[in-house]
Amino acid sequence: MRDQNIAITGASSGLGRALALATAGPGVMLHLAGRDAPRLGETAQACRAKGAQVTEAIMDVTDAPAMEAWLRSCAGLELVIANAGVSAGPGKGNLERVTQVRRVFSTNLDGVLNTVLPAMELRVPRIAIISSIAGLVALPTSPAYSASKAALDFWVRAATPGAAREGVALTLVRPGFIRTPLTTQNPYTMPGLMDADKAAQIILAGIARGQRIITFPWWLASCARLANLLPASVFGRVPGKPEAG
Repeated sequence: MRDQNIAITGASSGLGRALALATAGPGVMLHLAGRDAPRLGETAQACRAKGAQVTEAIMDVTDAPAMEAWLRSCAGLELVIANAGVSAGPGKGNLERVTQVRRVFSTNLDGVLNTVLPAMELRVPRIAIISSIAGLVALPTSPAYSASKAALDFWVRAATPGAAREGVALTLVRPGFIRTPLTTQNPYTMPGLMDADKAAQIILAGIARGQRIITFPWWLASCARLANLLPASVFGRVPGKPEAG
């Protein structure tokens, strides 16, 4: 990565932590945000051990004023990675709880917009948005999660041309299953499960190449698209959801 001044949300654990560690090094300024103070502190310390300068911000991405203030305080940003997200599903029942649905949309959609919109206004040259392959398919097992990622997917792709004309490059990232604290709780088989460190390397390499969309693994994305063509009676039995972490 050429970028030396980077902000990452959801950096306390999982993919966010892996991205922070992968970008850390001498001459790099990292601005890390997360809700879990102890874990965020551990991530920050590990990045400092690799030679990076690090600031920590304990915050929730659903707090729009706080997010804007934080991003404005990170002077000279070259890259923002909007990684924070949550997952949920019906669990043992057939319906997702109302509070779950609202929390998922509030974090996965509003939280990302609270990160990306101020960064766009600040004309940060590159912004990466972590979505999911789950956004390519309407999952009965995770309605809110897949729908929130689908909305994010469409918004980023629609906003990319206009942002580019203003000097801002948007990159949409659609990972498959990543081994994180979120996915360890999944009771189903996760095809193509990948370590967070490997996923971080794929993402950062794609950003460095200037890719507008980074989707991996490709075969899982193809399966997700094909699943949308299945009859409703069959589709309801399709398991699982890929998660960004």
